[in-house]
Amino acid sequence: MSSETGTKKFLLALSLCGVVSALTACGGSSSNVSPGKIVIPPDGPTDPTDPPIDPPEPPPSGGDEVASVIPDNLSDCITNSGATAAGKPVYVISVACLPGGTLDPTGLLLGNDFIYRIEGGALRIARN
Repeated sequence: MSSETGTKKFLLALSLCGVVSALTACGGSSSNVSPGKIVIPPDGPTDPTDPPIDPPEPPPSGGDEVASVIPDNLSDCITNSGATAAGKPVYVISVACLPGGTLDPTGLLLGNDFIYRIEGGALRIARN
């Protein structure tokens, strides 16, 4: 009996380590971090102890520009914010505007001519 209890405890500890490892691998931080080179600060107040954000580097010249294509059915949900960053217009993808918060990518091409900011929740992409 005691070996069965020990096995259960070992499996429980092993699964707990797996959960902790998975949560740790997801990362996360309270600071405004982006994997890209252009970081748009949040609209709200920021923590004054955070290090300052370096200005974005201009994109290399001579690169091909890919024009974005926003289908008519998404024109109300993907809109120009009026702001610019690194000389490019910033477009907002409003999750609240999308049915169920799911973006249908049919006919949509997010090029490098604009910068996109997701607002209003977690964005899900529908399968084609």
